[in-house]
Amino acid sequence: MCVLRNANLPSEEIPNLHKVKRGIQTVVAGSSVCFPLKTHAFPEAAALARKLSALSDQIFLYAVTTMSLSLQDTRTLLTAFARFEIEADDRERALADPRSPQLAQAALEREAARQAVLRQAFFQHDYSVVREPLRHVANHLGIKLPDAASEQARLLAYEATRVMLDASQEKVRRDQGEFPGPSPYFSSVIAEQSNPGTNAQTPTTMTSIAPTNKEEAMKLFPRSWFASIKESPLQTEVLEEHAPAPSTPAQEEGLHALLRSRGVLQSCSPEVLAALKKGGAMEVSDGFLVYTALKSAGFGDEWQRHQKPDKAVGDKWQKSSLSSVRTASKIWAEEFRATEFTQASPDDIESTIEMIRRLSKYHGKGRKYTAKSYRALNAKVDKREAAAMDAAEREARRNGITNEAEIRDLRMAKAEPRLRVNTFVRLVRSVNRVGTMLKKLGVIEVNPFDICSFTNREEKALKATEALLEREPWDDRFDEFLASPVFQGKANGDADPLFWMPLIAALMGLRSEEAAQLGPMDVQWDSKVAYVIVRQELGDSVKSANATRKVPVHPALIELGFLELAERAKKNGQRRLFPSLKRGANKGTYTENFTKTFGYYRRTNDVYWHGLDFHALRTTFHHRLLDASCPGAHRRKLMGHEPLDEGEKSYAQKGISMPSLLKEVGKVPFDTARVRSPLADYPKALHEGNGLRLVHRSAS
Repeated sequence: MCVLRNANLPSEEIPNLHKVKRGIQTVVAGSSVCFPLKTHAFPEAAALARKLSALSDQIFLYAVTTMSLSLQDTRTLLTAFARFEIEADDRERALADPRSPQLAQAALEREAARQAVLRQAFFQHDYSVVREPLRHVANHLGIKLPDAASEQARLLAYEATRVMLDASQEKVRRDQGEFPGPSPYFSSVIAEQSNPGTNAQTPTTMTSIAPTNKEEAMKLFPRSWFASIKESPLQTEVLEEHAPAPSTPAQEEGLHALLRSRGVLQSCSPEVLAALKKGGAMEVSDGFLVYTALKSAGFGDEWQRHQKPDKAVGDKWQKSSLSSVRTASKIWAEEFRATEFTQASPDDIESTIEMIRRLSKYHGKGRKYTAKSYRALNAKVDKREAAAMDAAEREARRNGITNEAEIRDLRMAKAEPRLRVNTFVRLVRSVNRVGTMLKKLGVIEVNPFDICSFTNREEKALKATEALLEREPWDDRFDEFLASPVFQGKANGDADPLFWMPLIAALMGLRSEEAAQLGPMDVQWDSKVAYVIVRQELGDSVKSANATRKVPVHPALIELGFLELAERAKKNGQRRLFPSLKRGANKGTYTENFTKTFGYYRRTNDVYWHGLDFHALRTTFHHRLLDASCPGAHRRKLMGHEPLDEGEKSYAQKGISMPSLLKEVGKVPFDTARVRSPLADYPKALHEGNGLRLVHRSAS
């Protein structure tokens, strides 16, 4: 027999125990446990006995140090804990005064915040949140809790946390009138009717429950930084006792853990963290602050999972979207300045959407389109527009016009343009993107701005209400454009971008940013053909991976001195062909400023036609290629569009030869005699031979 001794007995007392010898079996009386080893081999028995003795020591040590609570005490403690939670809430619900919808919503949000903290406890394996509530209940029942560091204490805390989460969810259901079963009184009546003659038992009611101390009930759970309550002057006194307490170090650590799990913590400045700590109590401006900071850091929109920021992605987002988001932030923050993010009402949101729809296309541009607020600007524009329309109608009637349709057209001619649908949709959607980010990050439970979205059908219907502005190629008006001063000897220096960039777009298909960032080292030669390379380099950007390409220089541009311009820039050590161009302050692109300059030039020289902008010159190049029956693969390569099939993608490693591309580019017609080059002695005719032969001008 093997003896497992009681760990409570000192080893020196073991020899004093009563022994009964039965051959090779020894039975030790007292607290020891004996069982057969089922072997007659003493070496094997000795080895087994040593192992089992060591195991028994560990078992009894575990029992002494951790199992201080019996199974019955554990059940009693957790059951009382759950009962106290439910009955305290039921009593408070029954005896509470009537409350407004705002207070009811605030209560639901507090409960949602509690549930969020409990789930975070499970996520972090930190159940200290139930330590104090458990201690109160244990003291009430006269049960001594195990040591906080013991394994049983952790198991108990785990189960208690589950109880609290279940109780919180049950409280939300009961607050909304959803009970697990019928009223006990109702059940009693049904039972009496089902069994006539049976005396129905009087159900236990809440009146039999011992009065619950409200302050003690409120101590059962700490306030969360997720909680948010909307105050009003008439509710301040009522809400004082429910005001969220300042965040504790533990709660801040919970926020940090949440942000760390999404990969965004390291990208949060102190200002961003301060905004996030407000949770649902943050204002709209705080939400935009967080969104702008994280998108600028290079995060995508998959906020529900861990992401890795990328500075290049963030820089590109700033160039393409930051200015629009800033505008949206100004509008929404102005409308909801004193409103917490989660407390924005649908009526107020809808009103703001309607206001944005009426916003002037030129809002914020000059004194004519500025006011103390966006709503005031709408009123100002509406008043000015109505006055102009009325004046036009009076003038028409004085001139004898009686046709109402004609008068209506004259009135509509005085209408001031509002935001384009694309801009309107973008400004409205921005605040929803902010709310979606906060919800997916786990900072708020509800996004009230999720109504700021548009289905494809809604967007299509909106676009049907405005004039169709499809991008079209330049027609004969291009001749009028070329007759303007900059093309007739009035260029501002040899490298005037107003002269060169429109021609590069019309004859080579480059986008404005692609042409603006060209440098002398981007002009290269291949098979005696001059070409420019459009590429992604430090400080430069292209629209997509396919936009990186090589485009032969159009023969007309060579005649006008483009290669000479590049050679001079190289000699002077210039980084760009057009050094006068400056990057914009908002997007950091050359196009930002050049677009304004190009628009101003066209308007002041009477060559401005709506829709015929700089990008339309690139469209014109594409149409000229189509007119010349340019092969699709060549056209896509020159335009920087995505390859159509696998042959273009995977089996054209060397690409299309430069002479072949030049042949197609040369089909785009242009008469250099129509313009005067900024460079002296140009244009110069190309040498004639078997077709066009481009001669590289040496540095000498």
